[in-house]
Amino acid sequence: MENLRPEEGGIYHSLSGSVYRYLGMARHCQTGEELLIFQEKETQILQAVTVPYFTKEFQKAGEDPEQGLLYAFLNADSNEEKLILLQQNRSEMTEAVLETVAQSLDYTLDSSDPDRMFLDLEQCLRTKIKYERRRI
Repeated sequence: MENLRPEEGGIYHSLSGSVYRYLGMARHCQTGEELLIFQEKETQILQAVTVPYFTKEFQKAGEDPEQGLLYAFLNADSNEEKLILLQQNRSEMTEAVLETVAQSLDYTLDSSDPDRMFLDLEQCLRTKIKYERRRI
């Protein structure tokens, strides 16, 4: 996302599927960290999120969901986060998304079946997590 600030009054959705309206910016009273204030459309509950969280978890309504999912995956800080993101969004994982995810992990998929591809990527991430922990 080039502009890290949402458009005031803009409608955004999180990767979990909830829809929000952006209200404005606030600052944390102790740390001074910028917080973005959203109102969840269904419950009307206000939520404050940090700019990094916004760039990972939100996308403007109407944007291509596959692009948002790939953006979040590629910007995840760890393989654990990538695995969680993969698992939480299994129903949105098309063959094209799975292939791009595999390329980002330097992993070659042996199947064109989306279910098999998903399972292979899940195992790839679990292996990376296991062996990265041993190096520490």
